[in-house]
Amino acid sequence: MSAPTMRIRFLPVLLCLAVLAAVVPAQGEDGAGDDPLSEDLVPVPALTPAEVVRIQLEALRHNDERNRGIEVAFRFASPANRANTGPLRRFVDMIRRGPYALMLEFREASYGPVETRGVHARQRVTLSSPRASTSYWFYLSRQSEAPFADCWMTDAVYVEPAAGQSA
Repeated sequence: MSAPTMRIRFLPVLLCLAVLAAVVPAQGEDGAGDDPLSEDLVPVPALTPAEVVRIQLEALRHNDERNRGIEVAFRFASPANRANTGPLRRFVDMIRRGPYALMLEFREASYGPVETRGVHARQRVTLSSPRASTSYWFYLSRQSEAPFADCWMTDAVYVEPAAGQSA
């Protein structure tokens, strides 16, 4: 096959790939797509603890005037966590005030390794903005009851005391 014939046969393939690249939304690291505020972001058994933490933090970082980012984060709160921090209106107030407010405005995130023991996991995440840097510990558990059976969900998020401060 000559070079001009090869170019003609591969041209339609290249055009199809270009069209697909322009039309199909890019996938994020967690495979959830580009919209961190999507209503499709819900706990499913296929998500790892690291993916759950990233989904929550990206949603919070992109929170809007309707608090859709905080709502996404609340969806991934375990039933026990929701019992302590909910309803949603109370959860919104908790995130907007105090040590969790940085989650709404961080510029950089440094994710530590996920430590898993059976149905429990934890991950340290350090968030930074031009004004502050804070480390948080996310504690998660794999749920055993419907409707969240086998889903990793966040049980608690603790602020790591800064050096020289007591817990």
